[in-house]
Amino acid sequence: MHHLCRRAVEIDNAQTLLEELSEALLSATGADRAFIAVANTDTGELQIVATSGEGWTDEIRARRLKIVDTAKIRADGSPRNGITSHVAASGKPYLTGNVDDDPYYFAFFDDVCSEIAAPILDGNGHTRGVINLQSFQINHFTPQHLLIAQSVSDLAAMRLMMDGYRARETALVEIGKDLSAIADATQLTQRVVDVAAEVLRFEDCSLFVLDKDKSQLVLQASRGGLADRIGEATYPLGEGLTGWVGKHGEAIRTAKPQEDPRWQGRFQEFPSQDIGAFLAVPIYGRHGVLGVLRVLRRKSVAPWFRREFTDDDETVLMTIASQLGAAIENGRILDRLVNTERMAAWGEMSAKAAHMIGNRTFAIKGDLNELEYRLSESEDRREEFRALAEGIRRGIFRLEEILQEFRDFVRATQIALTECDLNEIIRQCVEESFPKRSRVQLEMILAEKLPTVMADAPRLKRAFSELIENSVSFQPDGGRLIVRTSLADHPDALQAARLPRARQYVQIEFRDTGPGVPDEIKPHIFRPFYTSRARGMGLGLSIVKGILEAHRGNIVEVGEAGDGADFLAFLPAKTD
Repeated sequence: MHHLCRRAVEIDNAQTLLEELSEALLSATGADRAFIAVANTDTGELQIVATSGEGWTDEIRARRLKIVDTAKIRADGSPRNGITSHVAASGKPYLTGNVDDDPYYFAFFDDVCSEIAAPILDGNGHTRGVINLQSFQINHFTPQHLLIAQSVSDLAAMRLMMDGYRARETALVEIGKDLSAIADATQLTQRVVDVAAEVLRFEDCSLFVLDKDKSQLVLQASRGGLADRIGEATYPLGEGLTGWVGKHGEAIRTAKPQEDPRWQGRFQEFPSQDIGAFLAVPIYGRHGVLGVLRVLRRKSVAPWFRREFTDDDETVLMTIASQLGAAIENGRILDRLVNTERMAAWGEMSAKAAHMIGNRTFAIKGDLNELEYRLSESEDRREEFRALAEGIRRGIFRLEEILQEFRDFVRATQIALTECDLNEIIRQCVEESFPKRSRVQLEMILAEKLPTVMADAPRLKRAFSELIENSVSFQPDGGRLIVRTSLADHPDALQAARLPRARQYVQIEFRDTGPGVPDEIKPHIFRPFYTSRARGMGLGLSIVKGILEAHRGNIVEVGEAGDGADFLAFLPAKTD
């Protein structure tokens, strides 16, 4: 037994351990056949996972022993549902010396004469499997053999619980990495919900975020039946179980939510009659509740299999909620900082734009006054009139350019995300913005099988076209522009862009053979109103940076002065 205890801790693969335990049982008890069956948490059936002894085939191993309620009887009045079924349902060990006289035995093999079975119980006393030993001899097994089977079942239970804890630890680590790597709030919350549902086996999981202005919880992410109600499903604070958790900041855990007087069932991941367990915990920030994270499980098809949430489940979900609360608050702080910076830029932009528009308007008025004076003269001076009209036309065109820069700057962060093929966006952008008769040679190198991105395609094309036009304008006598897409492989650039390395990014490079960016102005090129060109308000690269940051990406310039400009833009790859 000491050897088996050590193996239970040392072996990485639980399946290997269960097979060794099955073989050890044959040796220790003199049984002719043994198997270990583990409960399928979704169906409530026992699945044979380890066998030893004679008579096993792949077909027999693939069978699942469906556990039925021992209160039910067969048509002839016999309660024979199988010894394994009885042990799983009762949670108690069982020994029979002669299966022919046993009230529970149901033939699985024709050669069995005596049998013992021991339940595998978790820390909450729930059956998670059964160990079964069979002999070809009547009265072969003794109470001592049953004690051995129980000891081995305890080892199996310990190992299954260890694996469960490891899975939870892995999930918490994975969520922790996501919290630091994923900047987009929508993508982050959906990722947390997916991990909670899949790895922690919480089945359906939904996250509601508090809208303080309206005093209601709004669905922000969901896995299951509410996935199409994101942004629509809401609970006023105090309404329903979810609203109660949001208002009082306390968790609710129940196996029968329908019987709770607070239950309303307004928004359900699946029909209320199918709900077998409900757990909701508050998401806390520094100044109170930020939202609610709730999980549900369906009722088990097997009455013996209990699926209610445990203390451990609540602790894990509270841990996730705590991490998520910190991430939500950090994201809001970052958004406030970005908004503050943009508001400061707004003030500067307004003052400068007003001055530029005023000057241009004054010039247009002067041209119009002159035109009216000339028209009042009798002498026909059409060429002069045409020149004046052209001056007015140029002035109006310049005003339109200024106003367009205004609009682009304001709308840079107003994006609507859809799943996009980045290479296709690049192709369309080049087709629309690269001059057809340019002296600059264009080379596109687009990586195959590039991950998709969540993006606003028109905004990205606006950003990329600005980079293309800049490159062409700085190479008036000709040169070369390389547009390349790839997975991000420039760690120094990622660090310079202040993007986490744990996240996968796609990289778009715009590299030319122009004069490059002098080192002394590199820190300023993305600032609003900074420009080294005669025309424009200096908002071009600021707009580019704003668009990429709105996509939770960024842009940096890594070229060598005198050796061409090299802009690297990064966008987060879409995660499944």
